[in-house]
Formats: sequence, C-alpha cells, structure tokens
Amino acid sequence: MTSSDAHEALKGLRVLIVEDAWQVATGLKQLLEGMGADVAGPVATSADAERLISQRVPDAAVVDIHLLKGDKSYGLIDQLHDRGIRTVVITGYSDVSVKPGKAVAVLQKPFSEELLLAALHRSRTE
Repeated sequence: MTSSDAHEALKGLRVLIVEDAWQVATGLKQLLEGMGADVAGPVATSADAERLISQRVPDAAVVDIHLLKGDKSYGLIDQLHDRGIRTVVITGYSDVSVKPGKAVAVLQKPFSEELLLAALHRSRTE
C-alpha cells in the first residue's frame, strides 16, 4: 500500500476507540486518523463510550476488553452490535469470551497495522 493509499484507506469512516492504555489509545488514534478515519475518543470506560455514542453514532469501533478499574467491555460490545456498529475487539489476554457474531474480529495485542486495517475494511462490508 502506498502512503497515499494508506491515507485514504479509511476515508470517511467514523471510528470509536475504547482503550484504557494511553500509549495504545494514542497510537490507534494517530494511525486511524492517518488513514483518513474520523476518530471519536479515545475513551477508557464503557460509560464514556456510551456518552460518545449518544452524541454521534460511529460506523465502527475498536474496543479493548479490559478497561479502567476492572470495567469489562462485553456489555458495550453487545450494545454496539445491537445498534449495528461493527466492532473490532482488541485484547492482551488469550481467553476472551466475546459472543460469536458480536465482533468483526478479535485481535490479540500486539497486532499489526495490516490486521487492524483488514478488520476495519471488513466492518464496511459485513
């Protein structure tokens, strides 16, 4: 992919980032904006994610499972799915209990830019 292709890869896609690790969240935001996405967040809790969704519904979301203060995002993932928002789950844990069909992809940290991009492209077509 050329640099101009990368800049246009997600043009116009509204993506919510829910991630409590500041470095990961910042890196995701920079990466997605660099690919043309309109990024909401990052936020570090399910409650903050729900607040952003109520203000502007995203097309897709990148959601970590384990959030601040023991908050787990399984309920948020269900809500996103029920609203038709395609979700890419990211996690540092190998045992993840995401219900089948609720996420476009589950990516194990660390994941490559290419895997994330492929998952977000699937979110546009599924």
